[in-house]
Amino acid sequence: MSETPEHAEPAEAFDLAAFMRDFESRMGVLRGEAASVKHLVDATSVRLVSDGGEVAVTASITGALVDVEFLPAAAKLAPVDQAALIIETYERAADAARERTHDVVAGFVDESARARELARRLVEEARERKA
Repeated sequence: MSETPEHAEPAEAFDLAAFMRDFESRMGVLRGEAASVKHLVDATSVRLVSDGGEVAVTASITGALVDVEFLPAAAKLAPVDQAALIIETYERAADAARERTHDVVAGFVDESARARELARRLVEEARERKA
C-alpha cells in the first residue's frame, strides 16, 4: 500500500533570476580556467555581441558554446529576456563559427600543399646536384 502525505509541499518554483546569476558566475569560473589556452580558443571561435550590446557569446568552430559575457546593458533586462538574447546570439555565433571552419581548414590544407611543394623542389634540386 502506498502512502502519500496528507499535506504535500508544493513544488518549488523555478527561479530564473537565480539561475541566470549562477550561470554568469559559472561562466566566469570557466573563463578563468580557460585563460591558459585562450589563444587556442580565440583561434577556433567566434565572439558576437547581441544587437543591443547586452551579451557577448563565443562559439567554437564545432558550434560549442565557449563563453557568455553579460555586458552592462544586460542589467536593464529581465532574466527571461537575457536568456532569449543568449540563445539568439549563440545561434548567430555558432553559424558564423561553422562558416569559419572552411577558412581554418583551407589554411591548413594550403600550408600542407606549400610544404609538399617545397619538399618536392628540394628533392629535385638534390637530385640535380647529385647528377
